[in-house]
Amino acid sequence: MTAIPTDVETTIRGLLERACPGVHIEAVYPLHAGYTSRQWVADTDEGRLLVKVPQRNRDPQHLRRLMASVQVAGEHGIPVVRYRRLVPHDDALGGPVLIQEFQDGDAAGDLWESLDEGQRKVLCRDLGDIVGRLHLITGPAFGDVLGGGRAAMLEEAVDAELTGLLEAADSDMLGDPAALRKVVRTAVSRLDGTANQPTLNHGDLWLPNFLVTGGRITCALDFEHATYTERFRDFGKLNEHVFDKFPEGRGAFLESYAAACALPADWEQRVDLANVLHALTMHVYFLQWNPEWAPQYAQQARDWLAQRA
Repeated sequence: MTAIPTDVETTIRGLLERACPGVHIEAVYPLHAGYTSRQWVADTDEGRLLVKVPQRNRDPQHLRRLMASVQVAGEHGIPVVRYRRLVPHDDALGGPVLIQEFQDGDAAGDLWESLDEGQRKVLCRDLGDIVGRLHLITGPAFGDVLGGGRAAMLEEAVDAELTGLLEAADSDMLGDPAALRKVVRTAVSRLDGTANQPTLNHGDLWLPNFLVTGGRITCALDFEHATYTERFRDFGKLNEHVFDKFPEGRGAFLESYAAACALPADWEQRVDLANVLHALTMHVYFLQWNPEWAPQYAQQARDWLAQRA
């Protein structure tokens, strides 16, 4: 974790004065939210600004991809935050800093348990509409918005992703990587190639990344994992964190999603593929950050393989 100076308010004030000349800062205070950054809110004469100091991925190029993805989404009508500045490195804070306009609202994840079934279904419908409209945004190739990791074909994109995941995975937990690779390749080959279009995926769809105001979703947050990829890749995390726990909302979500972005005939096979890729991604992620959670995702991948071998 980055060592934050003791006199945080003075440090944040100084940063904002350098990054946003002319802004008058009235107050600075910490915001205890998020999992991968430390955050402060600044009240200014131009409205409230949010200052984020990433704690995990601190590569400035990664943050440029985040900002570019948000810009693309916003240009297509997706409700997103507006970024003001990326500071690639600040000596006082020991790393990169993002400055964005502060968005009012409550994280959907904070409200979820207090909502009744009907209120949750409203959020599921909103979620379906936003995700569907996001998936209407197409890219020139499979890869990130700035042009990295480009692949012309879905088969190539999935194979490259799978190779990276298997190389980083714990083979003792995961089992035979060759068998998993073979079955994943077979699953991809059976998809309707005419529907294999790279679309903008959020990459981290779960309730904490949506703001709610007046019982409706008003903003999508944290596009740091966004890429142009197969659109149902986004469904893996949604299934785990929303619909596996609240299956009553799945129909409302799908109806709203399909109204915005029509479902192809093989959409269920695509979701099935997304589920195993999500399990592998989470296994590798938690090996680095929370190793105690990595085995459960390796087990999900093994179960997926056993059902199809």
